[in-house]
Amino acid sequence: MKAALSAIATTSPSSAAVNDATPVYKLNLRTHAKELASGAVTSLGASAARLVYKSRFWQRSLNGPAPDRLLVNPRNFHPKSLGEAELMLMGRFRLPGGEVAARDGSPFLAQSPSDLWSESLHSFHWLRHFDAAGSEPFQDHLRQLIAHWSRNYGDWNEIAWRPHIIARRLMTWASFGRLILSNADVLFRSRILLSMARQARHLSKTARLAPQGLPRLTAAIGLVQSGVCLPDGEFRVAKGQHILAEELATQILQDGGHISRNPESVLEVASDLLSLVDAMVQRDLIIPVTIMRALDRMMPMIRFMQHGDGRLAIFNGSTESVDGWAETLLARDTGRKRPVLHATQSGYQRISCGATLLIADTGIAPPPALSLRAHSSALAFELSAGPERIIVNCGVSQTKGGEWQSAMRATAAHSTLTLADASSAHIVAGDLALNLLGPRLIDGPSRIEAKNRESEDGIYLDMSHDGYCPVFERVHERRIFVSHDGGDIRGEDRLVPQGTQSTSYGFAVRFHLHPSVKVLRAGKGVVLTLPSGATWRFGTDGALDIAESVYLGQANQVRKSQQIVLAGHSASEPVSVKWALKKATSSDVDPSVH
Repeated sequence: MKAALSAIATTSPSSAAVNDATPVYKLNLRTHAKELASGAVTSLGASAARLVYKSRFWQRSLNGPAPDRLLVNPRNFHPKSLGEAELMLMGRFRLPGGEVAARDGSPFLAQSPSDLWSESLHSFHWLRHFDAAGSEPFQDHLRQLIAHWSRNYGDWNEIAWRPHIIARRLMTWASFGRLILSNADVLFRSRILLSMARQARHLSKTARLAPQGLPRLTAAIGLVQSGVCLPDGEFRVAKGQHILAEELATQILQDGGHISRNPESVLEVASDLLSLVDAMVQRDLIIPVTIMRALDRMMPMIRFMQHGDGRLAIFNGSTESVDGWAETLLARDTGRKRPVLHATQSGYQRISCGATLLIADTGIAPPPALSLRAHSSALAFELSAGPERIIVNCGVSQTKGGEWQSAMRATAAHSTLTLADASSAHIVAGDLALNLLGPRLIDGPSRIEAKNRESEDGIYLDMSHDGYCPVFERVHERRIFVSHDGGDIRGEDRLVPQGTQSTSYGFAVRFHLHPSVKVLRAGKGVVLTLPSGATWRFGTDGALDIAESVYLGQANQVRKSQQIVLAGHSASEPVSVKWALKKATSSDVDPSVH
């Protein structure tokens, strides 16, 4: 597997290490002084807040009436897995941020592999998997874990009491209140309800302090839902709705995408909003128009990012998502039933011809503070035919370590062009910068252009980005044509000099293939065979190689795959590589390029 990871990161897979092409970049202190200063102020403020939150004064401010019940148990729209519940019952907790074997029975006593894993654990988002079982042993085990958490972290913990973690925990406990509280002894029931009330009061005071992006949106949704599900919550509902309206306006773009450009984030937000709507409907409360308008925008965007198998395209930190998750949400769609044609605000283009679907990344990086999971994937695309994926991006796994994380965010892990073994954007590196700013994406393309036009023969997509201009003085241009029947796809990748620099640089155009695709050499090209037996022929006017790759599109799975690599050199004159992919019949020959 190490060889496969190396193959992704280098033009010559056997000749260089992974780190040679990962987009890690040390911050220029002078250029980014303002960002570093802002990060330092935020860090100092967080340190001061921790001292306040642990104080007796603050803890006393969380006291108040103890609720005697949950008013509603809203439906949870996140996917559940009986298999995950069984693994957790055996002590294996596979969560974002790592995997831990809790040999002593409680994962809260285990050594955490990462801060993200600790957040995932304390959020109790994994609790939903136990609902897939519903049997008494699962229920008893779950109550033991919650009781252990309450005894050790119920008053204060730096990670467990972060606003977005409280919000997720309250939403989850409310949704599965029957699983947690039904037939429970009076002491356990009263302790958990009192804890929920205290957490809700803390969240009311701190929701706006959650990190920008999805965490702050989660905090706002959780605050509203805590007011709906717990007694005496009118103030929290009003305050939470105000924050939620602001965050939805900022984070959910006009085309329905999330500002992070992560397609899976749209599923997460839509799931939480639908759960909130369900809670408010049960209470006969008026649904704010801002929530309904956000859902009306997001549902078409979910359709936009779906391949023929019903799962998501893989861009900017997303996975394929769990089978059926998107369809479960779309079944609740009360607005438009068709995908948007061009997601220009989110930065994606989609071509659908016959059974063939192509989705391309044509957007610049999100705002720096929201780019902690963004990828260096300018002009990358994915291709599917019906329910079968052909060309993909490598994906990302949050359970793997930092080396994997960086390599999967590199340009080389995407189906696009890399120049001089470099990425078109970089990840912040260095202890100081990482501590203050996190692994944000910086110095990527400042301008990406994309034009989609239709002709008598098919649809053309013309794209370009300037990510390689500052160092290499080259613009990457990509043109893709898809015939109306979807059976003929042709492309051209060009590097166009923009200055006086005449240095020759090597480049590689990569096409990562889905693990289910079988690859066979055929003359100067290759034949791709899909699981259904359908075959596609790939040809080029340049040098072609087949190399190892990996695929992490399905959550925790790491699967071996292959990639087609077209290599060449760029000097002082424009250089191009043409390629073609054609659905084959028995009479077909190698595809020509023109």
